[in-house]
Amino acid sequence: MSPPAITAEERHPAAIVAPAAGSRARLLDIDTAKGIGIVLVVVGHVVSQQVPAGHDWYQHLKTAIYLFHMPFFMYLSGYVLGYAGSDRTEGAVRFIARRADRLLLPFFAFGLIIIAGKMVFSQIVHVDNTQDGLLAYLDGLFVHTSRSPATSVWYLYAAFVYALVFRFVVVPFPRMLPALIGLGLVLTQIEVESLLYADRVLRHAAFFFIGVWLGQRRGLMAELLERRGWLAVALFAALLTAAQWLANPLIGLAVALAAIPALHFAATRLAAANDPVFLFFGRYTMAIYLFNTICIGLVKGFGFLVVKWDGNAFYVYVVVLTLVGLFLPVLIRLVIERLTPPLARYIK
Repeated sequence: MSPPAITAEERHPAAIVAPAAGSRARLLDIDTAKGIGIVLVVVGHVVSQQVPAGHDWYQHLKTAIYLFHMPFFMYLSGYVLGYAGSDRTEGAVRFIARRADRLLLPFFAFGLIIIAGKMVFSQIVHVDNTQDGLLAYLDGLFVHTSRSPATSVWYLYAAFVYALVFRFVVVPFPRMLPALIGLGLVLTQIEVESLLYADRVLRHAAFFFIGVWLGQRRGLMAELLERRGWLAVALFAALLTAAQWLANPLIGLAVALAAIPALHFAATRLAAANDPVFLFFGRYTMAIYLFNTICIGLVKGFGFLVVKWDGNAFYVYVVVLTLVGLFLPVLIRLVIERLTPPLARYIK
């Protein structure tokens, strides 16, 4: 594994590391990148189904965001894992148990919480994506996952699967990593049935393992961003623009791949400038990810009792729901940390 970059750190110390108690320093550029990603997630969650008439601009914005925001998140997850490495002495059972506790437990817990919330609040207010009963909800959560009530947190399930592949394939057989990336890129272009989230897991695997590869070569990535960062931004902008006119899967893949260096470069520059905004959201990413749709859904449902979001009201809803999706989960995390510290580790 390559050490952290020297040249980039010397030029932009604040963008690279901050002191931490563990064996690795905290990566401020990655925290900032997570902040960028989670803001995009929340903006995309404001509308889950039909956009109000006359507001096609939001649909275009959401379509653009969905081309790259989850691939970028997967890249960041893989990057952190590749940078940190893996303890080969840890037993397989312990590794699986730790990852299941950290990822699968909150995934299914929030899935069940979302189901309960939909069933209760749909009797009172407007609720998106409802189903016909408990069995239909459970089938969607566990089996036919194209209609899962937990699609807003499927990342946790995918991250668990990728962690297993990393530990039991990449760590003992590091030369398999390029093959996994190549296979993953092919799978982005293949339609897979939505059983057990297989379509989502396979479609995003390449980005996770690209992150692992680059995380193991942090110095190389830092030098690349230092010398070619603005070119990456220009390429990303050009491809994103082209994707608005050409609905082609390969263009979509190109956008997702170009977003990796472009957004990572933006995060590095922001971290070097001591930008507090995205760094703040980055450090609360898990809480925002887990709670944002719940918070948005509740505020939207009760808001509709007062005024629908047709016409100019939609602009107000976009702003309010985005702020709710970002800040209310932070408040929830702070309350949980104070009242039930053992539960707080699942949302950090």
